[in-house]
Amino acid sequence: MKTKSHTQTNVVLAHRNETVRGTLSMRRGTFPVKLSVVLLALFALAATAVRASDPIGVFARIDKVVLEPNESAPDRIQIFGAFCLADRKDRDSYLPPQKGYLYCKLPGEKSDVVRKEWNDLKSIAGTGDVIGFGSRHATIPKIRDAKEKTENPDVYVTGFGLVKARQRGASYPPIKALQSMAEKKSETK
Repeated sequence: MKTKSHTQTNVVLAHRNETVRGTLSMRRGTFPVKLSVVLLALFALAATAVRASDPIGVFARIDKVVLEPNESAPDRIQIFGAFCLADRKDRDSYLPPQKGYLYCKLPGEKSDVVRKEWNDLKSIAGTGDVIGFGSRHATIPKIRDAKEKTENPDVYVTGFGLVKARQRGASYPPIKALQSMAEKKSETK
């Protein structure tokens, strides 16, 4: 019986500052044990469904945005609309939608990034689109009643940028809840 020998490839694995050098042979029975254990572990991890929490702090259907004291160099923002805030008790859930407004101020850092997000939020206002922003792992702004006085703004937290509804899909619970709320409102008119 003939044994076929194939080209050998050098294999280098790094593990805790140690380098393991070996030869990967395509002949049966000569596959290095350490490499097969590493590959088996990688395949097991790839096959396991990893469930990560949703990092977004707020999903919103924005009606209006007011930048204070002016639009060219704002320090604060009022965001009017309906909001689903991240539920602190469950890493994947959001609270039911609430109407009102968020009142936020610039953070101590990244003010240029925040102002760009604020301009994007202003451009989305009134379109009916749902947008996600902020971080569930930081301070989440409180929803204020439309009649409530604008004082003591929350710090605006940049999270993972703005997340459009189509990135999550229309059936994603907070997006679906905000859209349903808007549909019910239009039916009662």
